[in-house]
Amino acid sequence: MRDKTPLTPFAFAILAGSMLAGYAMASHAQPPPADFSGAWSVRWCDRSNPKLDCGGFNLDLIQDGERLCGDFGGALVNLRQVDEGRVSGSVVGHTAIIAVASQRSESVVLVRAEHSGDSLHWKQIDTLVEGNGDIAVIAVDERLTRERAPLQPGDATTKPRRTCSSAPE
Repeated sequence: MRDKTPLTPFAFAILAGSMLAGYAMASHAQPPPADFSGAWSVRWCDRSNPKLDCGGFNLDLIQDGERLCGDFGGALVNLRQVDEGRVSGSVVGHTAIIAVASQRSESVVLVRAEHSGDSLHWKQIDTLVEGNGDIAVIAVDERLTRERAPLQPGDATTKPRRTCSSAPE
């Protein structure tokens, strides 16, 4: 039986980093890391009843070198259950391994996100902490699209670029 003690963001980063280190060693020439920073989302609608509010999964990522951090929000169709939480992970090339912690269920899942243009193929690959039995509203196997391009240094409208160490806890 797995321990239900929540992992700290530091423990997430260590776990994700060690998994990616093995991935990096297996591959000789690595391209520069893709830019995962920005807002990503997928909508979930009920086609049989279009009058219902759509739900979805929204992800706001900050990339600081090879580190990722940020938060998420999720809602089922007709907003009958909602969730939010934090994410932490590591990037190698166009792949990120991300620990996703649900505030609703207190579960933690591990996700592999493959960056391709303006989309992420988001796939849960493991459960790290089972949680309290409540539902976690986290995408399982989806294609998330970028909602807006990340801010670039030197843009007239940019604020100082946030880093994982400057992100709120």
